[in-house]
Amino acid sequence: MNNNINFDLVADLYDSYVTVNTDIPFFIGEASQFDDEILELMCGTGRVSIPLLESGNLLCCVDYSEKMLEVFRNKIKGKDYPVNIIRMDVTALDLNRKFGLIILPFHSLSEILSTDLQFKALERISEHLKPDGVFICTLQNPVTRLKAADGITRKLGEFKLDEDKKMTVSSSNKFNPDTGIVSGFQFYEIYDASGTLTEKRTLEINFKPVSDSVFRQFINHLGLELSGIYGDYSKNEFVEQTSDFMIYKLRKKGPKA
Repeated sequence: MNNNINFDLVADLYDSYVTVNTDIPFFIGEASQFDDEILELMCGTGRVSIPLLESGNLLCCVDYSEKMLEVFRNKIKGKDYPVNIIRMDVTALDLNRKFGLIILPFHSLSEILSTDLQFKALERISEHLKPDGVFICTLQNPVTRLKAADGITRKLGEFKLDEDKKMTVSSSNKFNPDTGIVSGFQFYEIYDASGTLTEKRTLEINFKPVSDSVFRQFINHLGLELSGIYGDYSKNEFVEQTSDFMIYKLRKKGPKA
C-alpha cells in the first residue's frame, strides 16, 4: 500500500537536511509583482515562505502536516510577519477567498498519489484564483528524474544537527510502471559527538510523477492558460530530454468582455 509521505515523523529534522535555496530568488521575483495576499500551498516548515515574508509579502500558507507547521510557527515566533498559517489538505482546499497569485513550490503536487486527486487539487486551486490570477506550479521532469528511481540506496549527505550531533541521510526509491508511483525510503542515522549511533528513523517516500503531457491535459480542463514553462529557476527554456524541472506559470482566464 502506497501512503502519502508522513512528514510529521521527521519534521524536527527537516530543516537540517533540506537546505536547497536555488528557487528562492525566482519566487521572490514573481511575488514582487503582487501587492495582495499570496497563497502558498504545501508550505512545510516555511523554507520558501519565510524569505517571501522577509521581502515584505503578505502570505496565506497551507500544509497538511501539523508537525511541519509547528516548526514553521516556532521559526517565526516573535516576528511580526503578515502570515496566516492553516492546516488543510490541498485536495480539499476551501479558504472562501480568491488570490491573485498561488504558488506550489518544491514539486509537491507529485506527493498526491493518484491522477484523480492530482486533478482535484488543481481544480480546487483554480477555484481559488482571481480572474487573470497567476498560478505557479513546479514539478520534477520525469524524463530525467526517473533515471535515479532504480532501487539503489544513495547517501544524500551528512548534516549537522547541533554542536554534539550529526546526521546521515540516505535514500532508495524505485519506479513502478504499473502504478506510475515511485516508492522507497529515506533513512536517518543520528550520531553523538563521539560518533556513536544514537537513533535511526525511516521515512516511507511515495510520489507520482506528472508528465508534461498529462499536466497540459489537466490545465486544459480547468480554464488555465499556459503563459510560460521553464526548465530551471533561471527561466531557461524547458527541454523535455534534459531539463530537471518543469516550472509552469499559468493564468486563470478572465471573463469575456
